[in-house]
Amino acid sequence: MTASSPAATTDTARPKLAFRPLPVPQVDVRGFWGDRVDAVASKTAGILYDRCVEARMLEQIDPDRPSPGVVIPFHSPSPDEADGQGAEFTGSTVTTQMFWDSDWGKTIETAAYSLYRRRNPELEQKIDAVIDMYGKLQQEDGYLSSWYQRIQPGLRWTNLRDCHELYCAGHLIEGAVAYFQATGKRKLLDIMCRYADHIASMFGPEPGKKKGYCGHEEIELALVKLARATGEKKYMELAKYFIDQRGQQPHYFDEEARARGADPKAYHFKT
Repeated sequence: MTASSPAATTDTARPKLAFRPLPVPQVDVRGFWGDRVDAVASKTAGILYDRCVEARMLEQIDPDRPSPGVVIPFHSPSPDEADGQGAEFTGSTVTTQMFWDSDWGKTIETAAYSLYRRRNPELEQKIDAVIDMYGKLQQEDGYLSSWYQRIQPGLRWTNLRDCHELYCAGHLIEGAVAYFQATGKRKLLDIMCRYADHIASMFGPEPGKKKGYCGHEEIELALVKLARATGEKKYMELAKYFIDQRGQQPHYFDEEARARGADPKAYHFKT
């Protein structure tokens, strides 16, 4: 390792190099970590999908099924309960969650990383079916949130601080990019491009747009990946907007809380 000369460190004429991570299929991991990746591909990815199904997450995203509604707790009755009343908390007890779209995004991304490593037609077919559900669920304007379409319609973009809309979009985008890279299938990628275009129509510095950003960072990274996968600079610009806007005054989360008649100091989730 050698030290750079002073002239080299101050030479602004040289082009700056940007780090670009390789697409997943271009990376071949072997040895210790390769064994771990193989374990995920052969077992964990499928188990992750099964856990989502066991938690009844498909019921929330499938527009062909009745909406489960807000259920606390969202549980499976024990076998001796013929009428389903008075079910006890069990290992399968869950509550409907506004962030389940993000869990599906992570599951799709995991499946993608696994499919490039080890072909699994059965898992791929299951993921394709989930993607089809999201395609049916997406609204004409591009909006896509199972919670605000199926559980609490009419409240979209009213609580960015607590309610995960942009966070969920980010994980679905990451899943879409990974699945496209691993399988060549772009259905989910196209779905998420439409959603990203809708988000861009709602947020930004232009008059009439919301000046907000997500309370849980994630959409920024995802938009960078989407820009690199599609070559669309507009997604990179939207990512930069969300980064630059965070923390600006007046504080968007305070204004948003007042708009829905809430006390800005009364955080939904307190630590």
